[in-house]
Parts: sequence; structure tokens; C-alpha cells
Amino acid sequence: MWFKLLMLVHFCEAFPLKCPEPAQWTLRANSHCANPSKYFCLKNDLINGYSENCTRSEFQQPGRKAVLRGGIDAEICSVERYQPFPIKFFTNASTNCMFLKSFCNEEGQVVYDPGNRNTDTTCRCDYRRGYDFIVKPNNPCFCKPSHEDCSCFLKTCSNTSHTISPGKRCF
Repeated sequence: MWFKLLMLVHFCEAFPLKCPEPAQWTLRANSHCANPSKYFCLKNDLINGYSENCTRSEFQQPGRKAVLRGGIDAEICSVERYQPFPIKFFTNASTNCMFLKSFCNEEGQVVYDPGNRNTDTTCRCDYRRGYDFIVKPNNPCFCKPSHEDCSCFLKTCSNTSHTISPGKRCF
């Protein structure tokens, strides 16, 4: 006589909560909350992690994001992100300020201004090393990578003893 043995094993392992990426935010809200518009997932300073809930949604002014510190509180955007005016941070859309700051790390680029919690980084071509913009930006001194092409090229002067000035002319 043959016996069949069926063994069920249940295994549950906890893992630290990570908030969904913006593209998956709605999916998580719909599966987790009766009213998805009230879903939030925020950094929780009290537990040094993240918490999610379905109680309410709020917004913060540009340059700030929401965090939990007993209740919902405001915190400025991290140095690598920004939230421009007039866009407000909504707790039912993300856990981070909306935009990641641009990097000025293409060939010949250097940072002109690192920006702040409301603005992106601006770049310039390193004219001291002979670089110039391929496409003239709106401002002759710098460009905004989130709005225009900031590509640089190595410009050579006909006379090798000349250099490129900030005004992009050979002297």
C-alpha cells in the first residue's frame, strides 16, 4: 500500500519596508487602502525606517518633503534632490522630493552652481581647459541640464598660445 505524504511548510520572513517607486505608487495604494488617495509611505525618524498608512494625504511647500516624527512633519529636500516652485510635495505620490539633481560629469563639464532645494544644478564648460558648449545655451555663462543640451567639446584655437576666455573667444 502506498501512502502519499503532503507536507506544507509556512515560512514568513520580515524585511525592512521600502516605499514603492513612483511608477508603482498607485498599484500599492490600490492594493493596500480602501481609499487609495489617502495612502502614504514616508520616512519614519522614530523607527529609522519607513511607514505606510491609509489615513490621510498632505502636501508640503516646494523645497520640502514630509517625514514622520510622531506626526507628519516637514523636512528640506536632500542635497541630491529638489522640488521646484510651484510643484508641491504630496504624501500620496512619493517619499522623496520629485527631481534628482543633474550631474555635470560629461566631458568638459563642471558645476557652475550646485542649486538648492528648489533648483537644479547648473553646469558650464571648463573654458580653462579649452572646452566650449556645442549648442549655445540660453545663458552664455551656464546651462540647465534639465532644460537644454549642456554638451561640451574641446575647442582648439588656431594659435596654440591662445586660450579660451569665459566669453568663448580665443585670446
